[in-house]
Amino acid sequence: MLVEKFFDHITNWSKFWFGLIFLGSIINELANQSGMFISVSSLYLWTYGLGAMIGLIAKFRGAWL
Repeated sequence: MLVEKFFDHITNWSKFWFGLIFLGSIINELANQSGMFISVSSLYLWTYGLGAMIGLIAKFRGAWL
């Protein structure tokens, strides 16, 4: 029962998790390598937040189409 709910959640929110984990880590690494954002103390929060936002947009856009 719990395992089924977990897999249903992953299936329904896969685009969000992809954006958060994969795109967030790529954006974070690009921001760290660029050197322009050294003064931002919580850079990882912004970059992973941007990845999560992209994932949410993809999830809801897919649901609306």
